[in-house]
Order: sequence, then C-alpha cells, then structure tokens
Amino acid sequence: MSSIVGFESVVRMMMLESTELKRQLRSFCRRNRTALKYTYVGEYSAEEITEMIIENLGSEEVKRILNDIEIIHRRGGNTVTYFMLILEGLKAA
Repeated sequence: MSSIVGFESVVRMMMLESTELKRQLRSFCRRNRTALKYTYVGEYSAEEITEMIIENLGSEEVKRILNDIEIIHRRGGNTVTYFMLILEGLKAA
C-alpha cells in the first residue's frame, strides 16, 4: 500500500513540475512577445509556442533551456537571442 502512495506522490510532483515548466516558458514568451513576432512563430500565442517546444524537445530539455535562460539573464546576456536560436534549430530539424 505504501508503494502506491509513494507512486502517487511522485506522479503528483511530476505534474507540478510540468505545470511549472509550462508557466515559466509561457511567461518568458509573453515578456518577449515583440521580439518573437519577427520569427517563424510570430503568429502563435505564448501557449502555442510553449506546447510546441515541450512536445518537440521534452520537459527535461525545456528545464535545461530555462536554467540556461536564467544564467544568461543573471550575467546580463541576451536571452531572446538564445531563445531565437533554439527556435531556428527547431525549424531546421
């Protein structure tokens, strides 16, 4: 019985983590909407961009991207350029 409870808590934690990843990526897309308009995803909403990236890359890779964005931001770098390069890579793939 305790293994079922443990499994349920792991699933719940993974769902929360997935929800948080979506929220963070959606927020980034909204904050940088003007720059993203000039890419091939310019016609999509922040929600659509988020879903597309998670579907194509998976949650682990999105987690790495969000960590990279945070590091670039702390160091005063250009997070939008980094994200646009990722989008161009997805387009080419």
